[in-house]
Amino acid sequence: MASSSLVDGTAVEEAAGIVEPSTANKEGDATDVLVREKSREFPLGDSPSLGPQSTVNPFHEPKNKSVLQLLKTLLLLPLFLLRVVCLVTLMALGYVFIRLALLGVSDPLFKPFNRFRRASLWTVRAGARAVLFTMGYYYIPVKGRPAHRSQAPIIVCNHISFVDPIFVFYRHLPVIVSAKENVEMPIVGVFLKALQIIPVDRVSAESRHHAAGNIRRRAIDNKWPHVMLFPEGTTTNGQAIISFKTGAFSPGLPVQPMIVRYPHKHVNPCWADQGGPLVVLFHLMTQFVNYMEVEYLPVVVPTLKEIRDPHEYADRVRRMMASHLGVSCTDHNFVDVRLALAARKLQQPAGQSLVEFACMEKLFHLNFATAQDYLTKFSEMDHLHSGVITMQDFLKALDLPHTQDTEQVFHLFDKNGDGQINFREFLAGLAFVSKHTSFAQTIKAAFKACDSNGDGVLSRDEVARSLHNMFPELPDPKISHLFDTLDLDHNGSVSWEEFSNFLQRNPEYLAVIMAARPNLLKAPEEP
Repeated sequence: MASSSLVDGTAVEEAAGIVEPSTANKEGDATDVLVREKSREFPLGDSPSLGPQSTVNPFHEPKNKSVLQLLKTLLLLPLFLLRVVCLVTLMALGYVFIRLALLGVSDPLFKPFNRFRRASLWTVRAGARAVLFTMGYYYIPVKGRPAHRSQAPIIVCNHISFVDPIFVFYRHLPVIVSAKENVEMPIVGVFLKALQIIPVDRVSAESRHHAAGNIRRRAIDNKWPHVMLFPEGTTTNGQAIISFKTGAFSPGLPVQPMIVRYPHKHVNPCWADQGGPLVVLFHLMTQFVNYMEVEYLPVVVPTLKEIRDPHEYADRVRRMMASHLGVSCTDHNFVDVRLALAARKLQQPAGQSLVEFACMEKLFHLNFATAQDYLTKFSEMDHLHSGVITMQDFLKALDLPHTQDTEQVFHLFDKNGDGQINFREFLAGLAFVSKHTSFAQTIKAAFKACDSNGDGVLSRDEVARSLHNMFPELPDPKISHLFDTLDLDHNGSVSWEEFSNFLQRNPEYLAVIMAARPNLLKAPEEP
């Protein structure tokens, strides 16, 4: 939209052909209001709705530092030491028994064990239950029954703690999917080999695709045990079911959902914000007793539509599990965890960086690298590290004046209209512009509009003239600064590559250009 200091709003509408001049002149104040509202529409359209932001943070667990809890921890230190001795003994025995069971096996991750070898692992499974006992899980009530493999070859479960896979190891000794780096851990890696895991690199699309193929092959082959997956792909605090990966659902086979709960007053065994597994283990082992509940839900058989669309299948199972747990579903995923860690390094509020990234992936096909770049940009604008950007912060970062056009761009980001932009809104706004189908075409049109003599480069005068046309009040020192920002090689002119690369890295500037020149893409092409 053109700035009011450049041209009257009605004239813009007439030039765009949105309203005929005669109509604009005859209609009264009501029509003028309508024209002004239309003139505020962003040229690329409105960005998709993200819906309300979840009030649940599934990756944060408040720390319990009460005096009573501290005294109880001190009193139970002797019990803790006894439990540590038992735990170390059990781990050592389990390690030995697994080594014996795997004798002669050169590729435990690729060939199914025979019946004799699986039977030899029963001692290790009993040891896993003893490990849970030393952690204070004396009795674990189980509701429902696991289905036979012929009915449901795949089991899916919510993921809260390292306690989950220990129970799964004891109860099923299934094939599980685990992070690739876990196999290389000194002791844990040996236990994972006994589970014949399917290793996956969570940030590699190729690795996830390969893992999905392995899941299907093992699920349809009855020589393998149950395939067990934690489709959330990371642990949570149990207060929500986050976005599911589709690996368990892509084969189009029946699955049995299994849910775990950890009723607690003082210690939640989740890893979230609690200092890592050793800290959680210490807290668990300095409790008199800990509680865990397991429930097997009815087998879910996919419809023909869900076989064709694993996302729909996964979503139905996810909502079923959330309903039985009495928690909400959110669109967070593992990338949210990575963004929270990156936010801490930037001294940003970690909770503010949770954008429900599965929704961003679906709407804008974003990846972590791009989101991390935008988080860095957001942090540079948010100099107070408050987790929000005000209009003043936004204009200061762009080094542009407060006009109707820059205000329009600010409101393109500020979806809830509260006068500030949080990171979720910022990320969605930049993604909407940069992933728009007209993005590349708009950059090309903007360059051609600036290149008045058509020589393929932008001189300082051409850039200054274009900026003055959009922002007559912009002082010469700021224009010079913006030109120097564009002129990366400092040769006195801006090439197409410099111009294009700058706007690709900073799509907020292209949004400003589009707001100031809404008819940019309607300009006639050169013959």
